[in-house]
Amino acid sequence: LLKEYDNAILTMVGPDKDGSKGKCLRLANKFGINKNLQIMGKLNKSQWHKLSENYDIFINTTHIDNTPISVIEAMALGLPIVSTNVGGISYLLKNKKNALLVDDNDVTDMVNKIKFLINNEKQSKLLSHNAYLTAKDFSWEKIGPQWEKIIRKYSKKNFKSTLHIKNL
Repeated sequence: LLKEYDNAILTMVGPDKDGSKGKCLRLANKFGINKNLQIMGKLNKSQWHKLSENYDIFINTTHIDNTPISVIEAMALGLPIVSTNVGGISYLLKNKKNALLVDDNDVTDMVNKIKFLINNEKQSKLLSHNAYLTAKDFSWEKIGPQWEKIIRKYSKKNFKSTLHIKNL
């Protein structure tokens, strides 16, 4: 990406659980792209929201995931998303509807999808809008009543079974 967009900045957010920060910094030094890499570490919600205002695309490069909160937050913030299609990602993100999906470890396709979003503002906005609408399905206003309904249904219906299991 830097060959075509020399002012691009990759910002990594999240705790360094596996030593990735050191590896990334060493690679950035090796390739002379330190000015294009920013590693933030773990941020609280308000810091993350403020930071996101300065960025154009959310990239999710995970190798294993189910329903990542970071992706749902990016959707709610209106960022277009390019993600690897691993684990349960395809239940959350639909290729060309609310995100662009790539196969795991397909760096070339990841770069091409990012370029596509940069060069196609209309498509980028459509994906962002659809992602935002998807994220609304995860709001407490939608989820809360569903949980309440399930809890009420099963607490009345299976009350004796619950007590029996507890007594075992």
